[in-house]
Amino acid sequence: MKKLICIVMSILFLFSGCVTAPEETPTPEKSKISAVWIFYSELSMLNEKSKSEKSFRLKMEKMLDNCVDWGINTVFLQVRPCSDSFYKSEIFPWSYYLTGKQGKEVKYDPLEISVELAHERGISVHAWINPFRIAFDDDISLLADNHPALEWINNKTADVVFVNDGIYFSPASLSAQKLVLDGVREIIQNYDVDGIHIDDYFYPSTDKKVDETYYKQYTDGGGKLPLDEWRLNTVSAFVAQMYTTVKSENSSCIFSVSPAGNIQNNYEQQFADVKLWCAQRGYTDWMIPQLYYGFENDSLPFDKALKEWSQLNTIGAVKMIYGIAAYKVNDSDDEWQAGEGIIDKQLTLLKSSENCYGAAYFSYSSLADKNRSAEFKNIASFLS
Repeated sequence: MKKLICIVMSILFLFSGCVTAPEETPTPEKSKISAVWIFYSELSMLNEKSKSEKSFRLKMEKMLDNCVDWGINTVFLQVRPCSDSFYKSEIFPWSYYLTGKQGKEVKYDPLEISVELAHERGISVHAWINPFRIAFDDDISLLADNHPALEWINNKTADVVFVNDGIYFSPASLSAQKLVLDGVREIIQNYDVDGIHIDDYFYPSTDKKVDETYYKQYTDGGGKLPLDEWRLNTVSAFVAQMYTTVKSENSSCIFSVSPAGNIQNNYEQQFADVKLWCAQRGYTDWMIPQLYYGFENDSLPFDKALKEWSQLNTIGAVKMIYGIAAYKVNDSDDEWQAGEGIIDKQLTLLKSSENCYGAAYFSYSSLADKNRSAEFKNIASFLS
C-alpha cells in the first residue's frame, strides 16, 4: 500500500512541483451558471468564404450576441480538439479547422478575439481541451510536421497508441501527461480565460494495448492492483495534476470536468473515478455530468440520473452543473420534439435539486437552430 501511495504521489508532483491545492474553491462572480459548449465544428472556418480575422470576428460576434439573448453567461470553447490549437501555441500546431491544413499559419488569434468579445458582453470563457486525442483517423500524413506526437509515432514509443481507427496519447504515459499539462499552463499564461475544461475523453478504449507497457512497468515494480483499479488511479492522478497546474498559474481560474452521465460507465469505460473527484478537494471545481437522457429513456431516465449525481458527496466545495442534450431536440423520439417542453421539464427539475449550480447545453448550433427554437424559448428564465 505504501508503495502504491508513493507511485501516485510521484505522478501528482512530477511536473510542476509540490503545489498545495487551495483550501477553498474560488467563487465565480455569477451565482448560477447558464452555459453552452461551442465545439470545434462550430468554431470551424472551413465553410466561411473568407478565413480572415474579420470573418472570424464577425462569426464570434454573432454567436456571442445570440448567447446574450439566450441568457448564456458561460461558454466552453473547444480550443484544442485534436492536439491542435485555435490559439497561438509553441506546443501544438494550428488547427485544421481554421485553414483546412493542420499547422498552416493563421494571421490572427481566435482565442484572444473570443475572450475579448465574450468579456465585453459579460460572458465567461472556459478553454475546453481534449487531452489525449491526436486524430480521428490513423493517417499520420494529415498531421502537421511540428505535431508533438510525430516523434513518438516515428520512434514507435508507447506514448502514442492507434486504436478504434484513431490516434491517441496513452493516458498512462507520463510524457504525454506532461505535454498536456504544459499546454494548459501555456493557455493560462497567455490568455485571460476564466477556466480550463475537459470532457469525458480519458481512455479511448478498454483495450489492453492502450497502456500495456506502463501497466507492465507497474506490475514488474511490485504493483498489485488489477488493471481497472490501476487505470482509475492513473486518471485520477492526472486530473489532480491538471487541477494543481491550473491553480498554480491562476488560483481564481476554474477547472471543470464533464464526465459521462452514466456513473457506472465512467468507471468501466473511461476509468474516471467521479465519486472521488467530488468527495475530495484537489480534483475539480465544477462537475458537469452529461445528462443526455429523456424522461422515457429505458436504461437511465433523466430524473434517475439527476438523483444519482445530486446525491454524491461534494463536500460543499464541488459545484454541480448539469449537461443538457440540446442536440437531441427534433433528432430523437417523441418527447424530444420541439414544443413538447422537455427542456423546460428538465430545467424545472434542476431548480428543485438540492445541489444544482447551473445548466450547460450541448451545443451552440442546436440552440441557434430555428427549427428547435420553440424548445429553448424559456432557458433564460433558468437564471431567475
